[in-house]
Amino acid sequence: MEGISARSENTAIATIQLSLIGPLRALTSDNTDILPSLRKARAILVVLALADGQTATRRWLASLLWSRNDPAQGLARLRDTLSTLRLGLRDSMGDAELIQVAPDRVTLRPGAVKVDIDTADINANASSLANGEVASDLDGIDPALDEWLLMLRGRYRSKREEAAPSQARTKSAIKRGVVIGVTALHAMGGDIELAFAVAEELATSLGRIRGVSVVSRVRSPTTGVNETGLDFRVEGSMQRLGERVRVAVRLVEMPSGVVCWSSHFDYEHDDVFHIQQDVAALVAAGLEPELPTISGERMRRIGDVDEGAYVLLLRAISLIHLLDRRSFNEAGALLSRVIELEPDYSSAYSWLALWHVFLVGQGWARDARASITRAGEVAEHAVMLDPNDARGLTIAGHVRAFLHRRLDEALPLHERALAINPSLPLAWHLSGVAQAYKGNLDEARRRIEHCRRLAPRDPHSFFADGAAIIVELLSRQHESAAVIGRKVTQLHPRFSAAYKPYLAALGHLGEEREAGLVHRRLIQLEPDFSLKSFRLSAPFARREHMEHYVAGLTLAGVA
Repeated sequence: MEGISARSENTAIATIQLSLIGPLRALTSDNTDILPSLRKARAILVVLALADGQTATRRWLASLLWSRNDPAQGLARLRDTLSTLRLGLRDSMGDAELIQVAPDRVTLRPGAVKVDIDTADINANASSLANGEVASDLDGIDPALDEWLLMLRGRYRSKREEAAPSQARTKSAIKRGVVIGVTALHAMGGDIELAFAVAEELATSLGRIRGVSVVSRVRSPTTGVNETGLDFRVEGSMQRLGERVRVAVRLVEMPSGVVCWSSHFDYEHDDVFHIQQDVAALVAAGLEPELPTISGERMRRIGDVDEGAYVLLLRAISLIHLLDRRSFNEAGALLSRVIELEPDYSSAYSWLALWHVFLVGQGWARDARASITRAGEVAEHAVMLDPNDARGLTIAGHVRAFLHRRLDEALPLHERALAINPSLPLAWHLSGVAQAYKGNLDEARRRIEHCRRLAPRDPHSFFADGAAIIVELLSRQHESAAVIGRKVTQLHPRFSAAYKPYLAALGHLGEEREAGLVHRRLIQLEPDFSLKSFRLSAPFARREHMEHYVAGLTLAGVA
């Protein structure tokens, strides 16, 4: 699996000088531009020139340029495009065979192509690099290629930042988030192609997480790699026994080498595409909710006491889900401070919107109407600032569903979030909640269960478990709802939203003693909770669901 690599400059005389900064050009020694006319042929030339060893597997090239096609169709179209590219280069270069094609791999002749971004003065081209003008001619060819280009541009922006003074780098890193390098997995059974494929898919999935910059350094793990500028590195191994495959992945803190997170995945088959996609999705989903905590711990460990926007945001996130009222209020103040420091920091607005959701949901809002209005304002502003942030979109959808009861507006926001980042557990969870409110209980259950599969160790999984209680209650699975309710409230006794469907389930089960205990705990958390307040705030679209919920609360003693 071939990505963007920092290659040593080849000493052989190059036949083509490939220019990616500014207009795309392929110049021969006599300054003739022989750039192919077909855009996908141009893309193949660029990708090969930047790949480690200037070589790439056919499968990966096809997945990069024909991601929306069936794999067999993609390979067939790759074959046709390669034939056209090679013929055109031969016509332009005489008898020179610049591209060598093997049954499973495509390779540039060693020393045949040099690339300007490998040899150019980074500072001299700073404006082009900063404005994303590297290989801009290739934008829009295929979504998978667009993602690869984003990683390419991020790599060279990082390279430019590394050349800047250390103070400027520190401020940039704080505002940006974390930088993660992805290296090739160690193929213990010799299956190198699958190991590369998994690593490249990992880089793609991690690159979808806002606040994460990915540097794809997909190469042999035994090869020396310049780790400068990395906060973390993703590495791992892959072992095969017959058709059984085990993939182990870990997140390593840089430069200490401390392992911050690890997991492994077992498969009883050797379906390459399924394994690489599944591992990438599970790793990205598992890391996404834990990265704020992991990053905060790293900063404390290395003695980073900077009070910049990113550090304050990490502190706020760590406090929100404690659901301790004093800590929760501190989190709100921190988020407001982040916005003062960085008025265009979209993540701060989306987290502030979620903070208001909890404020209302926990019954802590002094003026619930004002908090509901504010949640809508900051959620919409977050989407305006960054319309491609999946987390911001799904939080905006939840605000519209839960607080504003505008379900028809909420559902498209959730679907857009999932299209952008299908590995985001929060999007599966909150879209499942919206489906439950809408009355589509089977779909709600499917989405919430998928959220649990993606991130079984999510420290905030109680949030999704609370939604699961509602689905079981409305499905008349009262015993199941009570079982989940007991677990959630025992592990997170301050999470008042879980007590309500749990209490309703106990009412339907006739468990008067347990219901009395749960009711008293709920009133301690929300003294003003009543049937009237519930009816005014509950967003259920189907009347029978609302009445079933209310009936359970009534049977449990709520007045």
